[in-house]
Amino acid sequence: MKVSLWIRLFILVTLVVSSWSSVPQATKAASVKKVVVSVDVLNIRSKATVSGKKLGQLKLGQSVTVTSKTSNNWYRLRYQGKTAYIAAMYTKSYNKKATAGLSKTGATIVSVAEGLKGRPYVFGATGPTSFDCSGFTSYVYRALGKSLPRTAASQYAATKRTAPAAGDLVFFTHGSGIQHVGIAVDGSTMINANSYYGQVVKESFRGGYWGSRYVAAGTL
Repeated sequence: MKVSLWIRLFILVTLVVSSWSSVPQATKAASVKKVVVSVDVLNIRSKATVSGKKLGQLKLGQSVTVTSKTSNNWYRLRYQGKTAYIAAMYTKSYNKKATAGLSKTGATIVSVAEGLKGRPYVFGATGPTSFDCSGFTSYVYRALGKSLPRTAASQYAATKRTAPAAGDLVFFTHGSGIQHVGIAVDGSTMINANSYYGQVVKESFRGGYWGSRYVAAGTL
């Protein structure tokens, strides 16, 4: 009887330890930082899993302060006075340097665009996992609830000409009409979905390949 009791206790302890190991644990706490949402809607949950209760939502372009990261790739944050979680894979690091000194609107546009660098270029794609040039600009502008037409040429027609500044659209030609569009970071640099590089990149539009093809900047 005593042997049987010890066996049962051993099995019970083993099961408890096993259940503890299956719960996502926080990794070594990183310094508090801001991240930016890079999808249309990101759910805030009570646990670091998709089965956790939905507590709220964050929208494309919103920034949020996170305190640590779990071993299964979720960020921990405080939401309405409680500990909550968001999936880290749908965020990008907040780039304070890139948005310093910009208007609130320009900063939001640039921040969202920065967060999408590296996403693949696919002709006809409108996000969130891949883009073509005008699909990229349309997707980013939705961060502010702004609607853009689908093509680069129609976006050119829908905007007013302006000196290029952060958040404005910049337009290019390959010889006839408007055939490419990007988002200005400043007066000489843009972020765009580039077919040559096969991804969203930041590059100069005042020199190099784009310098002679630049047409104008536009704002809504």
